[in-house]
Amino acid sequence: MSDDYLWDRSGPRDAEVERLEQLLGALRTTPPVPEWPATTARVSRTGRVFLAAAATLLLACSGALWFMAAAPVGPSWSVARVDGTPIVGTTRLSGVGRLAVGEWLRTDAGSRASLAVADIGQIEIDPETRLRLVASGTGRHELEMAQGTVHATIWAPPGQFLIETPASTAIDLGCAYTLSVDPHGGGTIDVEIGWVGFEYQGREAFIPAGARCLTRPRIGPGTPFYTDLDPRARAALETIDFGAPDSLARRDALAVVVSAARRADAMTLWHLLSRVPAADRLVVFDALAKLVPPPPGVTRDGIRSGDRAMRDRWWDALDLGTSDWWRTWERQWR
Repeated sequence: MSDDYLWDRSGPRDAEVERLEQLLGALRTTPPVPEWPATTARVSRTGRVFLAAAATLLLACSGALWFMAAAPVGPSWSVARVDGTPIVGTTRLSGVGRLAVGEWLRTDAGSRASLAVADIGQIEIDPETRLRLVASGTGRHELEMAQGTVHATIWAPPGQFLIETPASTAIDLGCAYTLSVDPHGGGTIDVEIGWVGFEYQGREAFIPAGARCLTRPRIGPGTPFYTDLDPRARAALETIDFGAPDSLARRDALAVVVSAARRADAMTLWHLLSRVPAADRLVVFDALAKLVPPPPGVTRDGIRSGDRAMRDRWWDALDLGTSDWWRTWERQWR
């Protein structure tokens, strides 16, 4: 028997099937399906396959539309759960999700996450961290970090990625670093590879690999230093940068720093030239000159008066790259 007869009664009749139809006909509660008009082409096996394929396509399109409706609108970054239950916006993350511009990502004491910085880097997010995606576009990707700790690895050209904290903006100059923000807004940055710029209302720090810099709300970045600096000198820097405005205590702290300075600490002394009062700059000048003699055109009077061009020429003598390199990016940040 051809199954076309079962489908639309167009195939050869079968006596047994007709007998069953007669027996069951008495149970019919709706009118029989009318015969197809002769002018209408019957549905073939190929047609049935087509209808099934169309139904499948319709379901697939519906699923795609649902996904598009549920997906974030505008730029977003991929975020993955590492431990616990990080929260993206108001959604608890159980696997992989998206962090959209304007959304917050939060980890509690038992959770960690990994965030892809567009296609230019990766950030590992420690417990008790809150951050928000501010912007993501060509040449500029920006996060706001309220508190916590992140480990960033960025392979983009300098100046494309930055993190706003309550006390400073960290501008990536092609590097790997760890940034922490405490509940009061104070921060610490440790640079492992490359450079990071720290800036707040014109107060700036340029931090090379192996160095650390602290920052405080309403003050901005302190003086960067290498992490193996004498602990007494590190404590003295905090007094200079963030301590009470007692000129005598600051001068005592400055004496501790200059007496402990090694050749590598020329970077720290150079930053102090723009952080101490004019009356104390000659103390720093003399200490730095012993480690790295000032190049031609750099004078005591010029440094004491705050001549930035002279400071930049001296920086170029520290073998840490040229000042033109990061001044270019500084202009773009502003």
